[in-house]
Amino acid sequence: MHRWAGVRGWLAVFLAGVSGACGRSDAPPPNGEWWASVRDSVAGMMADVSRDLAADGPSAWLRYFEESSSFFMASDGRSVFPTHAAADEAVADLALAFTRVDIQWIDLRVEPLVPGFAVVGTGYHEILTDTAGGTVEFGGFMTGVARHGPDGWRLRNLHWSSPVPGSDG
Repeated sequence: MHRWAGVRGWLAVFLAGVSGACGRSDAPPPNGEWWASVRDSVAGMMADVSRDLAADGPSAWLRYFEESSSFFMASDGRSVFPTHAAADEAVADLALAFTRVDIQWIDLRVEPLVPGFAVVGTGYHEILTDTAGGTVEFGGFMTGVARHGPDGWRLRNLHWSSPVPGSDG
């Protein structure tokens, strides 16, 4: 029970901040058409990610990571890219080993938060093709925050998780 007390406290602070941000906006309040537009445009970005990874390999990821000090990525509970610079380095190394990434989003969900921000959640199935033509497959679930900026939607942060071997997940 004690473990979840901090999570509930963090969630309360987060929700208060989001609702406060909504109340301070000078933009008109979002309507059903606006929500649908955000969902469609973020889903379009995720489709572009899949297409570009298949065509250009791992380096395509960098087109979709927000270039800001707020960017980070975690996987299975660990920080793997604490900064955008760390992502640049790691993706460059991946691009030397893998020529193609085929990723399928499964039951993609996009939930707009406030103007300019949305949460993405989706199952995924990924096949990496290495330089010798061999493949490695992964699957699991990904969540992230997308932010709309001057260059369109970009992923501000991500968390990837894979089922634990021997679990029912």
